[in-house]
Amino acid sequence: MPAIPLVELLNPADEAGRLAQADMRSRAVAGLVDLTPQLDRLARLAPPGTRAPLHIQQKLGDILDYFHELPQNLPLNVQLNQKTRLSKLYRYPLNTVVEYPETGTSKPVGHLFRLDPDDWQAPELNIAYSKGHPGGQTRPNSPVFVSVLVDSSGTEVPCISTHSTCHGVKVCPRSDIDALSEPHTFATRELISTRLKNDREDRLQLASPNKEVFARTAAYLTALRKLGCCRPLVEITALSMTELETKEATDFYNSQVQRGYRPPDGTCEGRLVFEYDAYDNPVVRSQNRDHFYDNSVGTATGAYNLDYIEAVLCQDDEEIERIEQAAFDLGYGPLSECTTVTNASSQKAFCPFDHRTADGELNQPLMIRLECSVKFRVFQPLEEFRHECPYILITSFGSHTHPIPLPTKTPPFIRTQLFHLFDTLAEDLPDITPRRFLRHPILKSFLASKFTHIPKPTLSDLHISLANRSHLKAYIKQAKEFHCPFGTGWQGVVHLKALQDENLPPEERYIRSMMSFDIASVERHEEDEWDNTDRGTKLRIIVCMYPKGSKRLLEAGRYLQSDIAFKRIVGFLEFEIACMERGSNTSIIFCRVFLNRQSAVAHQHVFAAIEDIVFEDTGKRLRWRHLHATSLDDYDGMILEWAADQHRGQAKGLGLHLQNVAAQLPPKQDLHEINRTIQSLGPYEHLERLFRLCSNHYYRNIKTTAVTLEVKQLMRSLLCLEHPNWDLTLNTIREKGGKAGNDWLRDKETSGWERSRIPWDVWRAGDSNTNLVESVHSDVNREGVRCTLLGGLQKGQSFDVMRLNSLEMNEQFGIRPSYSSGHLSENAFTSLRKRGRPNYISFISPH
Repeated sequence: MPAIPLVELLNPADEAGRLAQADMRSRAVAGLVDLTPQLDRLARLAPPGTRAPLHIQQKLGDILDYFHELPQNLPLNVQLNQKTRLSKLYRYPLNTVVEYPETGTSKPVGHLFRLDPDDWQAPELNIAYSKGHPGGQTRPNSPVFVSVLVDSSGTEVPCISTHSTCHGVKVCPRSDIDALSEPHTFATRELISTRLKNDREDRLQLASPNKEVFARTAAYLTALRKLGCCRPLVEITALSMTELETKEATDFYNSQVQRGYRPPDGTCEGRLVFEYDAYDNPVVRSQNRDHFYDNSVGTATGAYNLDYIEAVLCQDDEEIERIEQAAFDLGYGPLSECTTVTNASSQKAFCPFDHRTADGELNQPLMIRLECSVKFRVFQPLEEFRHECPYILITSFGSHTHPIPLPTKTPPFIRTQLFHLFDTLAEDLPDITPRRFLRHPILKSFLASKFTHIPKPTLSDLHISLANRSHLKAYIKQAKEFHCPFGTGWQGVVHLKALQDENLPPEERYIRSMMSFDIASVERHEEDEWDNTDRGTKLRIIVCMYPKGSKRLLEAGRYLQSDIAFKRIVGFLEFEIACMERGSNTSIIFCRVFLNRQSAVAHQHVFAAIEDIVFEDTGKRLRWRHLHATSLDDYDGMILEWAADQHRGQAKGLGLHLQNVAAQLPPKQDLHEINRTIQSLGPYEHLERLFRLCSNHYYRNIKTTAVTLEVKQLMRSLLCLEHPNWDLTLNTIREKGGKAGNDWLRDKETSGWERSRIPWDVWRAGDSNTNLVESVHSDVNREGVRCTLLGGLQKGQSFDVMRLNSLEMNEQFGIRPSYSSGHLSENAFTSLRKRGRPNYISFISPH
């Protein structure tokens, strides 16, 4: 046996490790091809002095690394201890991934890995072979010693030894077991690709239109067998004893195939039959005619083999045998040989294809495991010796008697990189999906920096197993469960608020109030729009605003706008209050509210919560012009006008809130009706003094009303402060508007809509529409729509922080969010330019 220097074994250079890898790859002769023609051509096309782009140089560097001179000093016949001698010993540098370690038939083959002592990630987890019992481990107080795991002085360090057995793979019982059991001692991805390529070529040779139709028909019958009628149970289906036994066996089998899933109780158990309707069209239906009914199998499309469907559903054994035997003669069908192979660790227990069993049943058979006797042993130093000997030794002995498993395992250090990327997603994590993650800028930036030689790298370039989106989805689920332990819904926000209140100072708290009420106990108003969507049995409200927003609302909130949106949060609505900061001509978002109902009482709770939050943050209450002003021309420091859309629940909620505010004030004479007090005003009377309907929504509603142009002009004329012929105009609309006109007018009357009592100068200075708050809503929608509650809230928080910081930069340093000057002339220019576009409709009152 040649002598092996101890230093060489103790400190194998990274270069030597790479050479060992190259040697290992070179031995997989069956998976390699002759490159002589390409090398000869390269020598002719690229003589000395040839220049090329950087990425060409990088690719050539990778090729040279592969073809580095093979190691001449690969250790052979290495004595580990008194009992074990290795036929050869491969050495690998840091972060080397070996998925298919070579094994030996007469002696074990050793694989020595260098590791980072501070980031100890066991290389045996990278192995693609499934491992398990029989196995075991030595006790920590009974360490073992091997000659290749030594410290700097050459002394063997105490190690733990674990051993396990290869579990082989799972195959369909209708496959060629003998061919699949051919032994192998080494494997590469190239060999897997060759095997899969051969399978594809075999399928292509048997491809035909008849095969496609038969496969589609077989898949349809499989779905029928699994689902049955699947309609709600109306009456009990009488089954014979034989049918009952068959049904129980089928239900048990389906629960196994579908990983324990069982159809909900109370579903129809009626038989599925094949027949022709009155127009001689083929139909598959349940015995109960009101239940399952499918006429898509008809001859109009020709997509199915109707003879086979009829034979199976009518249990015509002779016809079934004839059709399946004819398919078998052509190389397909349930009697043909199967090629399904899956890893032993896969959760898939049944073959996805239907096969005819020995007892004549048609089902997806349980896959069987091809046993394997290969033994893996892992030797690693005790934890306290890892810095002195940062290596792990893996030995493999025996021949694998099964096909090469697919590389479905993601190496631990790559999983670590993946979870670090998940950590950086921040507010995007609650809503991340495999598809969104694959296109996320953070991932694209990471891959571009890691794979500079690949023009457009994808996640599968990091590791091939990550090409499976379901595999990636499992990792995303783990990351969500770690960062969002209470989910991404209501309870997730409750948990986030608790963390915020515990860890953040008051000035940085964003989630300010969370309210939940039983729907049954909530008062209803005729203005409410109770939709039929399933939003649960609770009225839930979340009010979000920073203390900075409270101060700005108190200081700058003169002409307010509010809007409610439906797109951003699944199952919740989003309500915003904003205004234009007149000095800088910049929009301000004061608060963001999430609620699952848009009723009057819901909005009343919202406005009350905002009042309380403002008082908590500033020590002052909001002041409303018609409640707190001392005269009609007293406007200082008060809310003068509130513009919103036509949703009556929102307006009624504001009126109810103002009614409560007035009730808490000392008795005070109303400024507009001097013979009344503000405490005597009803909800809509409060709105007359403050609320302004968005003209765009108002005009849009008129546009869709089925009345004449003359009546529409009269309707538009009503949106004003003073009208010369108010009563006459209402009567004319009633007379000439027909049912549509009277319905429109009745809607306005029942909502308390009359001439406004907003002062003339406030009306002129205020906002006639809600374009500003709608544009803000549109802006935040760019952060993502159809979000979870937690994810949408966090995205809204980031957006609000950005807007508040932008406003502060403008106030402190004069840096605007864009190159526009902020002058009103630019707003006017933009408005006029839009009016000049084709299809722009301007609604102008006739007076």
